[in-house]
Amino acid sequence: MAYRDFVQALLFDVGGTLIESRPSPAAVYSEVLSRRGAAVTAEQVAPAFQQVWAEMTQAHPRGLDRYHQLKGGETQWWGEFVRRVLALIGHSAPWRPVLDELMAAFADPALWHVFPEVPEVLGWVRSRSLRLAAVSNWDSHLPALLERLDLLSYFDATLISALEGVEKPSTIMFQRAAQRLGVPVASCLFVGDSPLDDVRGAESAGMRAVLVDRAGAFNDGYVRISDLRGIYDLIA
Repeated sequence: MAYRDFVQALLFDVGGTLIESRPSPAAVYSEVLSRRGAAVTAEQVAPAFQQVWAEMTQAHPRGLDRYHQLKGGETQWWGEFVRRVLALIGHSAPWRPVLDELMAAFADPALWHVFPEVPEVLGWVRSRSLRLAAVSNWDSHLPALLERLDLLSYFDATLISALEGVEKPSTIMFQRAAQRLGVPVASCLFVGDSPLDDVRGAESAGMRAVLVDRAGAFNDGYVRISDLRGIYDLIA
């Protein structure tokens, strides 16, 4: 399937599409907790992390930014997240120092791995005079992180849920991105790794979408690419 005839802009998700945490979030949690109390492994933390993430994601209205639901914003949301993880695994570490250490860890660019093809592909897209946006469900630290990873300058617009007040798959997020880029929604191609937040969200807004399936985990019901170089065949 070729999109070269209509694409004026490419919009990219960030986590899992452009970058990923290495080591994993569960491993980061286990390292911090083990310094603050009893030793715990990433394998012990991971189920609790996933359960709390699912519970807290489901607890707020889909499409609204989760941090805006609490008076304390991001700090209160992540504080509640950490307290629930600690409770599930029965760990005695004090939650506030743990939260502070975790927030510093995840803001550090050294933790984040940029997938190797990303600079090449983003540079190629810019060389074709196409507009570029990053559109991510993330907290307010993301723009600074992208800058320190030498990625921010590729984008003509950066939309972060914590700053926009809405999250993907809300159509508002996608429509707002097209507006910021100054292009019609129908001329945008969205690239992301979430079937719901990225693909279905973009399609509901009137965009075409491509699923980045690095692990080959999804079926052929999607337009899939195994890494971002797959874009070349779609728009070259």
